[in-house]
Amino acid sequence: MMDITSPQKTVFISDEQLKMSEEGMLYGRYYKGSGIFNVFPAEMRRDGDPLGKILAKGSAPNKSQLCGVITDTGIEFYSYGKKISCEAYSLYQKIFSRNSGILESDVMKNKRAVICGCGSVGSLVALELARAGVGHFVLADADILEYHNVCRHQCGIEDVGNLKVHSLRRKILNINPRASVTSFEGIIQNLPKNTLDSFCQAGDTIFVGCADNRIADIYTNRISIYYQASFISIGFWERAFAGEIFYHMPGKGMPCYECALGDGGTISARAEANHHVYSNQEITETTKFEPGISVDINFVTTIGIKLILDILNAGHEGYIPRLLGRLTQYTLACNTSDPQIGGEMVEIFSYPLQVTTSLKVGFSKKCGKKCKYEK
Repeated sequence: MMDITSPQKTVFISDEQLKMSEEGMLYGRYYKGSGIFNVFPAEMRRDGDPLGKILAKGSAPNKSQLCGVITDTGIEFYSYGKKISCEAYSLYQKIFSRNSGILESDVMKNKRAVICGCGSVGSLVALELARAGVGHFVLADADILEYHNVCRHQCGIEDVGNLKVHSLRRKILNINPRASVTSFEGIIQNLPKNTLDSFCQAGDTIFVGCADNRIADIYTNRISIYYQASFISIGFWERAFAGEIFYHMPGKGMPCYECALGDGGTISARAEANHHVYSNQEITETTKFEPGISVDINFVTTIGIKLILDILNAGHEGYIPRLLGRLTQYTLACNTSDPQIGGEMVEIFSYPLQVTTSLKVGFSKKCGKKCKYEK
């Protein structure tokens, strides 16, 4: 006969909460299969279920599923009156411990990202930057999450009907409850200047253009230059068979996005999508949009994210860039080199998953040898 034993019950709780000296409720999740009570950090208590209560010093443990009793050395935990083990953790250090030696948490928590567009591209960028330890975000997008977004977006069905910025903010805080996240329910052009004045810090800030049109990227890059912040744009060609990445760093003598790609020129086949196409709206020539599948979007976006991390860490001693210095200011990445999918433009790629390393962009005639927006 098989011997089936229940797992030993254990409480996971932050060391800050373990030092609580007052009575209060505990919120989080209990997982029967593992016997783990995961007590959420105070910043996330609204997302958790009521697990139990912290009792005053000297109290007798009750017979509830979980209770804690304050002692001289911390809190002792009991389940149905029986003492159980406890594992405390330092929230920030524990979450980002696997990044140590590659991305230092003390550096990354001061980094700042303005995400302009929170759709399939922006949501992936935001969550990967949160996982990398970036501590401050401004999210700008006017759209709501629709059912047709779910197959490509980092949020899911539970978020349908909510504004993308609010759903994405919740996802970021679920990774790092200590992150500072400002949500703006509109396009970057309408983002209040005072919000950016208090947010941007030269050298620690990057603006990420994730919208589906060039005009937004041109405007976003202008704003980044004003704040002496870096900028990167991630855009896609038809059905995401390929994508393009452009970055600009202040004070480096680089052409801005408008100089290099304002009209697309002859080198780009970036698709322009239409905002606010909802699932109950008939698709016509005026509402046409060209979606790509998630895996194709994510491949190109991940290259952009790697560049973002390099840019944010440029100049920090001990950091080894992955792509910065190896890719040029303007990079193309393809998902396929099959003309049946990409048409004639796909012929510029020699093989699937090719990433260019030699394309050059320059200043426009209006700017000469220096971007007209640079101070």
